[in-house]
Amino acid sequence: MRAESPIISSPEKQSRLQKFASLAITILAWSLWAYLWLPTLSVISAVFGLPINQILVVRRPDETSLLLIFLIMLASNFVVSVWSSYNYVRFAKRSRRRRPNSASHEEVGKLFGIDDPATLSLLSEGRSLSLYFDDAGRLVKVDGASAKTAPQ
Repeated sequence: MRAESPIISSPEKQSRLQKFASLAITILAWSLWAYLWLPTLSVISAVFGLPINQILVVRRPDETSLLLIFLIMLASNFVVSVWSSYNYVRFAKRSRRRRPNSASHEEVGKLFGIDDPATLSLLSEGRSLSLYFDDAGRLVKVDGASAKTAPQ
């Protein structure tokens, strides 16, 4: 998997139901996207003398269309309610943001192979650092003042 592709796609591991659901959601999303272009298409058609905006965009509401709007509203409300309830049950009792455990100067020094107290303090408490390594991968220099202007 490359770093440029953030979405994990393994269609060979999906069941037939998952493939069908993915296809149905894709068709629904593309249909919605096409429907959102209808006002633009009606303006373009009006420029060329084809009055299709009455057919595509403007329509007198009747009982059927109002019922359809009401059913779409109920379905949307149901989907959002179920999703929020699922998230509440799954995440309500958990702490979402936890501070990382503090590392002691000895632990940081051992990991980087450094004994100098000033460098250890900079590594432990610095917010923006430039770290320079040699060809063997050992830390050679730590620069906290010019981290934004360090060569890349």
